[in-house]
Amino acid sequence: MIQKVLELKSISKKRGKLRVLKDISFSISKGEICGFVGKNGAGKTTLIKIIMGMLFPDEGEIIIGGKSLETEREEALQNVGAIVETPEFYGYMTGRQNLNYIASMLENVTKDKIEDVIKYSKLGVKIDKKVKTYSLGMKQRLGLAQALMVEISLLILDEPTNGLDPIGVVELKKTIKILAEEKGVCVFISSHILSEIESICTKVIFINEGKIVGTCSNLKQNLEEKFIEMMGENDE
Repeated sequence: MIQKVLELKSISKKRGKLRVLKDISFSISKGEICGFVGKNGAGKTTLIKIIMGMLFPDEGEIIIGGKSLETEREEALQNVGAIVETPEFYGYMTGRQNLNYIASMLENVTKDKIEDVIKYSKLGVKIDKKVKTYSLGMKQRLGLAQALMVEISLLILDEPTNGLDPIGVVELKKTIKILAEEKGVCVFISSHILSEIESICTKVIFINEGKIVGTCSNLKQNLEEKFIEMMGENDE
């Protein structure tokens, strides 16, 4: 039986009089890597913030790991990791000190676990440099390490390759595949770079003007052509 990790049911959201999300429904299962694709302003980041509990929907329901985000918020979010926009850390601390500080506020994060996530970050000796010296790409790597400090079933990444050099992009893709294939983590990736989505995802959801306009599970199909087709279908 396929285990649904993330399920959205008829999510809608207004900003003033503008309806920025319109009846969003989809689900993602254990071990899936799902791309979330749309033009700038399509509603991608707004929806991610709603899934993370950073914003509240006007209508609809979100189920994470079988728990309702509305009525069982703490339980729903306890196994979720995320990098949304630019990760924020204390610049005067090193990367390692930041992780140790965050770990002190969490339950059951051992020293071995911290070393494990540092390995995943691929920061090497830079983990002991002050974060104020980090590039955006290095902060993204540290953000991934932070997201992995708890045992997660859902990993949400919003434009995760921002600032990464080509080697960093390759390493991030490897990490994502390992998490999905070996640990069964469900990964939800928002990106505008179609080639990156195409090379890693098992399915793609398209959003345009706040609406889901299609999905694609056959990624042998040219994703760029599919994107143009999906974006055109919702034009007024």
